[in-house]
Amino acid sequence: MKSGKSENIRTEQLESAQLERQQNPFFQPWVLDNARSHLLARHERFISIGGDGEIVLPLVVDRRIPGLLPTVAHIWGHKHCFDSTPLKQNPSRDDMATLFDSLAGQGIDILRWRRMPTDTDFSAALIDFLAERGLAHEETKRYQRSLLLAGSNDPESFLDRLSKKRRKDLRRCRQRLSEMGTVEFVTYQGPHDAAQWCHDFIELEASGWKGPSGTRTAIGCSENERAFFEAMAKDGAARGDIIIHSLTLDSRPIAMTVNFRSGTWVWAYKVAYREELANLSPGVQLEVEGSVAFLNDPNIACVDSCTASGHSLMDNLWSGRRPMAEYLIAVRPSVNPVIRASGLLWRGYLSLKNTAREKLKSPRPS
Repeated sequence: MKSGKSENIRTEQLESAQLERQQNPFFQPWVLDNARSHLLARHERFISIGGDGEIVLPLVVDRRIPGLLPTVAHIWGHKHCFDSTPLKQNPSRDDMATLFDSLAGQGIDILRWRRMPTDTDFSAALIDFLAERGLAHEETKRYQRSLLLAGSNDPESFLDRLSKKRRKDLRRCRQRLSEMGTVEFVTYQGPHDAAQWCHDFIELEASGWKGPSGTRTAIGCSENERAFFEAMAKDGAARGDIIIHSLTLDSRPIAMTVNFRSGTWVWAYKVAYREELANLSPGVQLEVEGSVAFLNDPNIACVDSCTASGHSLMDNLWSGRRPMAEYLIAVRPSVNPVIRASGLLWRGYLSLKNTAREKLKSPRPS
């Protein structure tokens, strides 16, 4: 009985946070325009679908696909985009009809939609519209992301979600860091100049396994990604739409998080930490400090982790869950058979993959 009541309270808190949700920051001009300027690949044709000067949906079409095949448009979800909810959050049926008529008018047959939160009014309106118009859609992936819900945790007892052993380890790590120098939790928020923290973050991220001596996936390893990040950081910070949390040792950042803010919602965009101090868990310490700071902010209702399910730290720290899905959608009824066949093939592939995984897990006979 107690558990059920707790679940109802979390559901009410999430519904309340949804009512206050603002526009998806990843599709707002300060992110999207800079992404288009620096991250659009040469083989991608960019299309914006919208009305009254408002971009509703950014799409790309791969120019390399032969013209004889159905034209597939992707919701533009580059590697720095973690939410694909259109800016128009409460669409009417006419809005949805205009959207799909515009897609068809652009010669698009199939829409591939990734990273769609399914807890939004737009998601519900989309599924209803597809059923009404007789357009096939297939769900190709479903997963959850961790959410930090204001009101679901008391900042003073937030760490109680972790085991006693983990809390003891964190206290030991903080003590060890304090013995090495002055440890401070620093926040940049509201309209501000991003120059210093932007430089610090790029340097910090490149110092570890993502850097030149590792996978080379750090922002600083790509000229285009660095240009995007610097321009986006400058514009977002000037608007007051970016919150930075930094854990410093003698004024030198050892862990940082970059968070986007839109109204009462926050998206945990990027994290980096100094790997030579990994044994002292600076990243975990910062996530804990940052979570408490968010919970103490009366103007923040919810924080989206932007991580896939199975991220043990965030799953343990943040009790809320946000459902996510990916879809293949027919833009016109004539391609319904293609969508349904694709769905069958995809489910068959997943079934084979899961069977193979289970066989690998099963112990071999002696």
